[in-house]
Amino acid sequence: MPRKPSNFVKVADLTDVPEGTPKAVKVEGRSIALFQHQGRVYATDNQCPHMGYPLTRGRVRHGVLTCDWHGWSYDMAGGGCFTGGCDDLDTFPVDVRDGTIYINVRGGGSKRKDAHVLLLKEGLLSTDTWTLSKAIAIMLAKGVSEQETLKMLVQHMGRHIATERDADGGNQVALMVNGVKVARHYEPDDRLIPLMMAARGASGRAGDRPAIQSLPSPVTWEKLSHWIRVFSEDKMWEGIEKCLITARRRGGHDEHILPLLYECAVEPFFLGYSDNLLHLGSLAELLEEFGWDQVEELVCNLAAKMLGRGRGAPEELRLAAMKRFDPINRLIDHLASQTPADSAAEYDEDALAEGLVSGDLTKTFTAVSDALNAGADIDRIVTTMVLLAADRMARTPVTMSPGWWNLGREMTLASSVRTALRYGGFTVGARALYHVAWQFFSDRWLNIAPRSLTEPLGTTKSEAPDEDAALRVVLDSIEAIQVREVGQHTREYLNAGFSGHRLLLEMGQSILKDDNGWNLLHTLRTVFDEWKGCEGHPARHQLLIGLARWATDVRKRTGSQSASQTALRFARGQTAVDLYEA
Repeated sequence: MPRKPSNFVKVADLTDVPEGTPKAVKVEGRSIALFQHQGRVYATDNQCPHMGYPLTRGRVRHGVLTCDWHGWSYDMAGGGCFTGGCDDLDTFPVDVRDGTIYINVRGGGSKRKDAHVLLLKEGLLSTDTWTLSKAIAIMLAKGVSEQETLKMLVQHMGRHIATERDADGGNQVALMVNGVKVARHYEPDDRLIPLMMAARGASGRAGDRPAIQSLPSPVTWEKLSHWIRVFSEDKMWEGIEKCLITARRRGGHDEHILPLLYECAVEPFFLGYSDNLLHLGSLAELLEEFGWDQVEELVCNLAAKMLGRGRGAPEELRLAAMKRFDPINRLIDHLASQTPADSAAEYDEDALAEGLVSGDLTKTFTAVSDALNAGADIDRIVTTMVLLAADRMARTPVTMSPGWWNLGREMTLASSVRTALRYGGFTVGARALYHVAWQFFSDRWLNIAPRSLTEPLGTTKSEAPDEDAALRVVLDSIEAIQVREVGQHTREYLNAGFSGHRLLLEMGQSILKDDNGWNLLHTLRTVFDEWKGCEGHPARHQLLIGLARWATDVRKRTGSQSASQTALRFARGQTAVDLYEA
C-alpha cells in the first residue's frame, strides 16, 4: 500500500539541542522552540502568548516552561498556562528518529478551540487593556464577527453595571458605544485601538443579584409611566427599574419606554445633569443595534439609576433657571400643536449664538425661545450650537486654562439633541435645547470673545505642493505639540480645498494612538458625526481646527499603540522573536 504523506518535517539533529540548551527553528514561517528535558524533546511556539518574548530564553523546571520577561509559566507537553488561565501555549508533536528531530506544526497548536472567547472574558473581568486588545484581535482574525464580539461586551457590561456601578456607569456605556462608532470609520487593521477602548468601557467586575420580579397584576402602562415620572422626581431608582422590568414583561410597550425615559431626562430638575441626555443617547443606540432581548438588563438598570439619581438642593442660579421652565413648556406645547416647522425657515443665527454665550441667563434662554418661535427646526438650531462650541474651541486662548473639557461637553451635548429628537420627538428635543443652553451659560467663565459664525476667518491657503504634503504639515504640528501653529495649518489645509474627511481620519488615528485618545474619544466621535451633518455651513471648518488644537494642547507624546500592534501581530501569527534575536 502507498505510504500516507507525513506532516512531520526535519528541523534539527538531536545533538543540536542538548539538555538545558534550547534552540529556535523556523518552520512554515513560525519560530518554534525546541527543548530537551529529562530525556524528552519538546516543541512549542517560541513566542510567549503573553507579550511575545522568546521562550528559548526562558527557564525549564519539572516540565514547566517559564518566560523570563513576565514570569508566565506553561506545561511544556500540553501548553496549558499556569499563570494566565486561558491563554495557552501552542505545542507540537515531536518524533525523534535516528538522532534527527521531526515536528508536525500542522498537528499541533492550541488545544482550546474557545481560547479567544475565554481570553475576552478574562479581559472583561480584569479590565486589562492588553488582554482585551489581544482577545479582540484574535477573535476578529479567527473570523468571529464584530457583531458577535460586541454582543459579548454588551452582555458583560449589563451585568457589571447592574451589580457594581451607579449612575456613573453611563460613562462606561458612552466609552463602549463611541469606541465602536469611531472604529467603524476605519479599515479593520486600524480599528483595534477604538475597539479596545470600547471593550475597556464594558469591562469590570460582574457580580450576582436576585432577578428583578415584575409587579403583580393588575397594572397598566398608564400606571407604570406615571410611577416612573414620580419616582424620577423623588429620586427612587429602584422603583423606576421595577416599573421598567414590569413594562417589559407585560409586553406591547417597548416602543414607549425610550420616549418616556427621555421625557424624564429633560425635566427642569435635571438641569445641569447633562450626562442623562448623553448616556440615554448611548443606550438608545445600543437598543437600536442589539434589541431589547440583548440589552434589557443594561437599559432598565442604568436608565433607572440615572433618572432616579440623588440630587442636592439646586443653587440660586440653577433654581432661577428651573423656574423659567413654566413659560418655556407652554411655548413648546404651543409649537408642538402647530404645523411642523419649515426646515428652511430663516432665523437669526448670530442672535442665537450671541445669546448663548452672553453670560446672562435671561438672554441665554430667550435666544433659544426666539429661534423656536421663528420657525427654525431643532436640527438647524443644533447645528448652530455644535458649531458655536467648535468655534469657541478653535479660538480659545491657551495661555491659561482653555476649558477643553467644557468646550467638548458643549459640542457633544448639543449633538446629542439630535438623538433625543429622533427617539423622543419634538417636545423632548425642544426641551433638550435649554439643557444645552444651560451648559453654555455655565461656561460663561471661559475667556472667548463672541463673533459671528458666518464671519470669514482668513482665506490663506496651504503652500504645500499637494494634499499629502499639506496633511503632513498638520500632523507634524500635532506631533510636535505646536498648539499655536496647528490651528492655522489646519485652516490653510482646508482653505486649499483638500479633503477634510481624510484629515479627520488621519487626525483621529494620531489621537487614538496617543494616551490622550481616552480623553478625546467622545468629541472625536461627535466631530465624525457633525462633519457630515454640518456640511455647507461657513463655520464647518472650525470642527477640525478646534479638535486639532485640543489634541495638540493635551498631547503627552506617550504612545498607546504598542498593545494594539502586538495584538495584531499575535492575531496574524507573526512573531516578535525576531525583535529580540536580531
